[in-house]
Amino acid sequence: MKILAADIGTTGTKMGVFVDKGDELELLEQFSQSYAINTYNDGLFADIDPKAWIQAFRSGCAALGDLIANVDVIALSGTTPGLTAMDAEGSALYPSILMLDQRSRQQAQRIIATAGIQPLMEATGNMPVAGGCSLASILWIKDNHPEAFDGTACFGHSNSYMAAWLTGNFAIDPSSASLTSLYNTVENDLTWNEAIAHQFGLSIERLPRLIASHESAGRTKAALAKELGLRKEPHVVIGGNDAVLAAYSVGVSEPGDIMNVNGTCEITLVCLPRCLHSRNYNVRTHVIPGRWLTLYVMNAGGIAFEWFRTVYCSEMKAEEFYGDFLPRALDEWVGREFTARYVPFLMGSRYSQEELNARFDGLTRDTTREELLAALVKGLCDYQREHLKEVSIDVPLSDTICITGGAASPEVIRAKRQWMRDCHYDYHDQSSMKGAAMLGRVFLTQ
Repeated sequence: MKILAADIGTTGTKMGVFVDKGDELELLEQFSQSYAINTYNDGLFADIDPKAWIQAFRSGCAALGDLIANVDVIALSGTTPGLTAMDAEGSALYPSILMLDQRSRQQAQRIIATAGIQPLMEATGNMPVAGGCSLASILWIKDNHPEAFDGTACFGHSNSYMAAWLTGNFAIDPSSASLTSLYNTVENDLTWNEAIAHQFGLSIERLPRLIASHESAGRTKAALAKELGLRKEPHVVIGGNDAVLAAYSVGVSEPGDIMNVNGTCEITLVCLPRCLHSRNYNVRTHVIPGRWLTLYVMNAGGIAFEWFRTVYCSEMKAEEFYGDFLPRALDEWVGREFTARYVPFLMGSRYSQEELNARFDGLTRDTTREELLAALVKGLCDYQREHLKEVSIDVPLSDTICITGGAASPEVIRAKRQWMRDCHYDYHDQSSMKGAAMLGRVFLTQ
């Protein structure tokens, strides 16, 4: 069995062809392509033209060539929310609104004021916030672009959009639907919450069909399959949220298991035996029955490193900064006391209705940029440490943290061991894409 897995990420797409070897999935070849997101209005708006996802997928199919000709299934992983308003044909009527977005604060506050925070938490498991709540983004479109709202046949996420393009059908999985403020996350019963939708004049008929993560949205359209170089018309497994699939791929399945994702954003996930909701973090359903995952997001994780490079080390190319300067700065300062402090909200906070900003404190005439960079890393570690402390009150935590992502260098891992949690860190590569492939295998073998 051959599986084409596609991870539609925030700033790039990764694709890989896997073959089922029985005990494991073997990656035959992979492809990646980056794209730009749109950030504007003083960083409050963050969205993307979803055609970039299609273009990257097409490029991946071309690059992988004959390897994809006989794939049996396509499996998706996606950035979420990535809220996309689509017409009946699946075409986007407005740019896809990303999790980094902060434009819908007023709408999030309206949801809380109308529905009540306690009923929302008890049903959906999450507090509505800008960017991280699809309903808030939907209401923003309704308030500011009524023509796009009126013309929308379906409001979905990145995997909904890609599935619609590939199959012509609208679908979404529970891990992606968890942050809509419209899904019954606590019960996780594949149903939308009609009462909440009705309070805001939204029919659930305008939401995608809910299916399990390992189920198919339909077969690839015949003409498109031929165009992409596919000899078959493979089923498209809807997959799920990229962070959840990363956790799935490395075996985060038992209560207290931990994963730390270091990409564009930094995300810590802890596996839960039940939906332990909090105003301080998000909860997603796992792709494993009877399990949920905390989702504790720092919007500017890897982005903060790149911001620091362009502002404080602008003379350095990326290779010099990440290959030499960053390791040297951490080797110098990890384990030492220093006065510089970093408040990490460079792109706001998913868990606050107020606008939060980043800043450096405690600077002196002796402060170097190496110390500033160490302070930045420590600020990010301190932020994640607080989440682990909160969850540990109810769930005993594992002594191992599975870690993934391009920003997780050995030096950064050493810093995390010092400042985030003193335990073993087990590094994994390309996990979201592999998680999608694992769901593809489940579909093929069920």
